[in-house]
Amino acid sequence: MGIFQRTTACPYCYDQINPNALAVRCSGKAAPGKQACGEATDQNRVKYFGDATPVRPTIVDAAGAQKLSRNEATCGLCGSESAIRVCPHCHSRLPRNFDSDSPMFGLVGVRGSGKTVMLAVLQRDLYTTIAQRFQASIDSPGGKAGLSSDLELLLKGMENQGGSLPEQTAQKSTGMSIPAVFEWRYAKKGFGNRDRQVSTIFSFYDSAGEDLATEDRALGQHYLGATDGVIILLDPFGFSGNRDLAVAKGVDPESLETEPETVLRAITTVLQTAERTKKNKRIKQPVAVVVSKIDAFFDDIPPDHPVRRPAQRLPYFDDAESRDIHDHVAAMIDRWGGGQLLRLLEANYENYRLFGASALGAEPEYQQLKVNTRGLLPHRVADPLLWLMADRGFLAKED
Repeated sequence: MGIFQRTTACPYCYDQINPNALAVRCSGKAAPGKQACGEATDQNRVKYFGDATPVRPTIVDAAGAQKLSRNEATCGLCGSESAIRVCPHCHSRLPRNFDSDSPMFGLVGVRGSGKTVMLAVLQRDLYTTIAQRFQASIDSPGGKAGLSSDLELLLKGMENQGGSLPEQTAQKSTGMSIPAVFEWRYAKKGFGNRDRQVSTIFSFYDSAGEDLATEDRALGQHYLGATDGVIILLDPFGFSGNRDLAVAKGVDPESLETEPETVLRAITTVLQTAERTKKNKRIKQPVAVVVSKIDAFFDDIPPDHPVRRPAQRLPYFDDAESRDIHDHVAAMIDRWGGGQLLRLLEANYENYRLFGASALGAEPEYQQLKVNTRGLLPHRVADPLLWLMADRGFLAKED
């Protein structure tokens, strides 16, 4: 396939599109003597996201078909020149730096594993500590809407005095939510130690845990087939060796019904189908497997071990430390009765890494769904994403 025919997933709807053949939305800056195009409900936005916000139309040709362009187009109705590039399918506005190297990441997990809380804290850390660590500009292109906006509201609710944890993510009966999309730009050291500006676009989608309870439901998750990397969140209380402890702490027993192995099998089927993995071959896509709520088991981990130490502040990914954490987390999973999960990973994935993280950093009041009185103390929530970014070569990696 030629460079100008290469496709990638739209960061909003996850349909495959060609970055060199995008639709263009009218700017509304009409040519002299012509009336500007007005705003109206875009049926494509309604179809994909249930979004009826009035917008200007996409530019079409004389036959009524969308004009596709790499950069800009002229509106045949009002004569305006426009460089507002949008997805030809969902009509979401695409950043100027969007191209075929923009990765899509999925964050999935069972009900009660803390996906939404993890995403809310990760979004805040991307804008603050991670941006500072890598001297990067990280923002939400086109403004915060959909999931990004929801995550901000959830975070505020958790940060308040006696903060509340969010309810479980509801299953979507129709359409999909607008994903959280990020643009990361920074100066990367290149040949001759010279700085060069690099950027990437990536997005996250939050699905309900019930959507991954069976292989059939997981196969219906359109976005998983378009991902370039997956973060799988495992609830440590879901392992057989921790069930009694979970109940004693007040964890909702219903959140423990789906075992971690069940979710992994479902996701494996989806990724094998998307990659068309051949018989006796392993999935090539990198997968970060995260044991969430790791703070609940700090008493079982030596105080000086990397699993318990705060994340690095250096502007690179420490792969040696990460492998050390991987080995320790694997031993914990095996001790909890998760040996079958480890064997599933080894048999089906070429490139996977285990992590331990906590979005809260201190155990909540499980029955009341209240944040610990110490407040939010996130622990290593960005490690899985940074590993995926380093694996792609976007971030520097030290062995």
